[in-house]
Amino acid sequence: MLRSCLAAVYLATTLYAQTSAEPAWTRAADERGPMTADEARAFMKRLAQHAVEHHMKKADSPQRGMMYEYVWWKKQGQPGGFIQGEALDTMHDGSWFACAMANAHRATGDAYYKEVLVKWQLPFYLKMLNESDTLFDNKQVDVRDEAKDTWKNAKEWLLQGSEKGFVPYWWDDGESVSLEMLGKKSERPFFPCTNAFAGQPNPEFRLKGWSHGSSNHLAQDLAILLIQSWLLLHESPDKADQDLAAACALAAKNLQECRARHGSPNIPVVLAACGLLNGDESMLKRLESWDETQPVHFKNAFTKAVSEFKPGQKLAIPAFADDAMYTYYTGVSKHRGITWPLATKLAFDAFSIPLLWQAYSDDGPVPPGVNRFDLTSINFIDGRPEHVRSQRKGPRGGPIPIGSRFGPQNMAVCGWALQAAFIDPNMTATVAKMVEETSGKPIPNADVKKWLERELGGGLRTWEAVFNEYGYIPTGIGCQSAMPGVVWDEFSDNGGYAHLISAAAQWIQYKEGKADWSAWE
Repeated sequence: MLRSCLAAVYLATTLYAQTSAEPAWTRAADERGPMTADEARAFMKRLAQHAVEHHMKKADSPQRGMMYEYVWWKKQGQPGGFIQGEALDTMHDGSWFACAMANAHRATGDAYYKEVLVKWQLPFYLKMLNESDTLFDNKQVDVRDEAKDTWKNAKEWLLQGSEKGFVPYWWDDGESVSLEMLGKKSERPFFPCTNAFAGQPNPEFRLKGWSHGSSNHLAQDLAILLIQSWLLLHESPDKADQDLAAACALAAKNLQECRARHGSPNIPVVLAACGLLNGDESMLKRLESWDETQPVHFKNAFTKAVSEFKPGQKLAIPAFADDAMYTYYTGVSKHRGITWPLATKLAFDAFSIPLLWQAYSDDGPVPPGVNRFDLTSINFIDGRPEHVRSQRKGPRGGPIPIGSRFGPQNMAVCGWALQAAFIDPNMTATVAKMVEETSGKPIPNADVKKWLERELGGGLRTWEAVFNEYGYIPTGIGCQSAMPGVVWDEFSDNGGYAHLISAAAQWIQYKEGKADWSAWE
């Protein structure tokens, strides 16, 4: 009897160890299934209200309506609670959050999302895009001596005197701290900027001024913000909405002209924003057509990693799904809707690129909605990952961490692909065939539509469980240090909220038989 009891205890303990080796959130999708549309509505609202409460700057200041990229969760409400990388993503993530508000309003009609956009976020971004020549200049340059030549010959990044259409990496009044300065305990900035604390004691490493850097990457995020906002506002009978729509059109012109001055006059989604918002068909004609399928459309990180590589070449698994999003917003703006080649491209990318992360994850299935952390890399070499998850070659002797960017972004792309499958049910079978031909072997999850549904609907369930466990959406899970003694997991990430809200919006539209691109038609 004792032996049988001990055996039962041993078996139960073994089973518990097997099931508890990974966090509970990894099993949430399998245990509860994909979200319903109503559950997605509720989750989306929780995320939006949480991010607005904790990440948005609501004080009466020039930056009113800005959303900080990071909140150091245990220090929220304290000095050092708001953290900005001097060349990272506060302005990017705020753009994505504004885009998410437009997506959420389109999917639900809830006035809350429009209010966040038009009352808080949009005025902040329009102020920069339309008045940056009066807000920012480079007369005072503050930076560590060894970094004084950063961006010196980089036309893309460096502020050119005073100019319109320029959105800096950061702009603040001293409420946030520099990630780099805090981590290195240095009171001098690491990237060129104007900082009012220059020459003064700054023991808390605060940022008060503006960065002298911007980028083509940021410009693309801003272009999507302008497209989404304009679509929401331009047909409104309300005079205030019409004025904001007109300001968006002007901002799109300023953004395009700014990028042209910085050496990049042909960024597709920036051209799309300028052409669409200003009725400039000649500008839209400069964009790639998606009327016919071209072989180049179906080359991506997956095809490069598994079939188009050079021997010994390192090819990183993507950290973002930005490219798919830029492709979508550019394509639907040019064509005023979806085309079969564009829809197939989105489905191909959404399904094939995550296969790289699945190949790395050799010791268990990948929970839906997750992928790698953007500040830790994993490469493919000669068609396979350089190491696999079971080898534990990531930070602190663990696997490569997961992040809040690529996974949630790709979930939204899955939503567009699923909505397009209503038009052509055979599209997902076409994608499966293309992926098999590329890899030269049978693929897992051969039912592409079923996988897309699980990745999006189940992914929302995964991230709901993460949110419930942490109390916020972490920048990453299982990460390396952001600075001595502090891991990235400790930071609430505004971009994560943004992409999850957009993903939930696409899932709701799919479940209700709607198409996101109808807003362009």
